[in-house]
Amino acid sequence: MTIQNDAEYQVGMSRLEALNSDNPAHLAEMEALGNALEAYEDSHGHAPVRPDSLVFRIERYMFEHRLKKQELAQLLGITNSRLSEVLNGKRAVNMDLGRRLYTKLQIPAEFVLMHA
Repeated sequence: MTIQNDAEYQVGMSRLEALNSDNPAHLAEMEALGNALEAYEDSHGHAPVRPDSLVFRIERYMFEHRLKKQELAQLLGITNSRLSEVLNGKRAVNMDLGRRLYTKLQIPAEFVLMHA
């Protein structure tokens, strides 16, 4: 199994999240999919998110509130593509988005300013 592009990567990540590790029937698929995802990440420069980063705080909020990217984008009043660009490090956080992160997600303003 190989992953060729970001679209396949996102589908693979969604599938991996949907699989249940308690089910022995899923273990082989999880291992193969995990290896393919890791190989894609290694070849395309994906790096783990630092725990003290703004991206980590945003992703943690999504996890804690069980939100998908689309739902978070809607909550913040921004487009899905803009949120994806911020989460992937392709776009910096501007003052408007920083204000929304502070008011909607309760990320401390000082933290937003220091990491934007």
